[in-house]
Formats: sequence, C-alpha cells, structure tokens
Amino acid sequence: MKTIWKILKQRYKDMGNLLFAVLVGMISVMMYFGPTIVRLLLAGTSERMLGGVYACNLLVILVFCFCIIRIDCRKLISNKTASILESIGSFTVLFMLIRNSFAKRAGDLGDEFLYSLDWFTIMLFGIMMAFIGKIVRRAVKIKEENDLTI
Repeated sequence: MKTIWKILKQRYKDMGNLLFAVLVGMISVMMYFGPTIVRLLLAGTSERMLGGVYACNLLVILVFCFCIIRIDCRKLISNKTASILESIGSFTVLFMLIRNSFAKRAGDLGDEFLYSLDWFTIMLFGIMMAFIGKIVRRAVKIKEENDLTI
C-alpha cells in the first residue's frame, strides 16, 4: 500500500490534491445519484426514460473522472494523454446521443428547453475534448520531430 501511495504521490505531485478530489467527487456523485437512478429505472415507462437520461449523465461523469485519474501529470504532452482526451470526447458524444434518444421518449422532457440546452452543452464539451486530444497528438508529433524536451 505504501508503494502504491508513493507512485500516486509522485504521479500527481505537481497537481496538488487532484487525485483525492476526483476520488471523493466520484464517490459522492455515485452515492448521491445512484439510488435515484435505480428507483427511476425500476419505475414505469416515462420515469424509466428519465432514469436513462440520468444514467447517461452519471456515466459521462464517471468516464471523465476515470480518465482524469489515468492522466500522468509528469508527461502531459504524450500520446497517452492525447488518446485519453480523445476517448473522453468520444464517450461523451456517444452517451449524449443515447441520452437524447431517452429524453425524446420521456414525454415532455424532450421539449423542455433546459434539457436540450444541457444536452447540447455537454455534447459541445465532448467535441472540444476530442479536438484538444488531436491538438495534443499534433504537439507530440512536433516534439518528436524537433526533439524538443518539455
């Protein structure tokens, strides 16, 4: 356990308490929204679709937190970081497309302006993360071609 703590401390030493904050945030979100999502998924048809909407939101948050934990803060300009950012973007776009189909079947929820704005904002976030991943991948390529040390 001590060696695992040393490895994590070395990996995240420049980012302060990022690992601790992400883990606490991830566990608290799961504990807060978990029972509500299970209750809605076990309910009737329109509430089941609402549970699907909330489940997609929760999955996006969990994927984002797991990917943040996977990033090595010592080597931010690397192919691994680029692929993590691209995967965050891909999963976010995928889950938001699934969430939109659930929201359309949930009755009046599909016509609600705030839900459509929320969907669009998170979808835009996913596209931006994929785009930033491509930028980091290009920076890695330039770094390797010019043999730059950052």
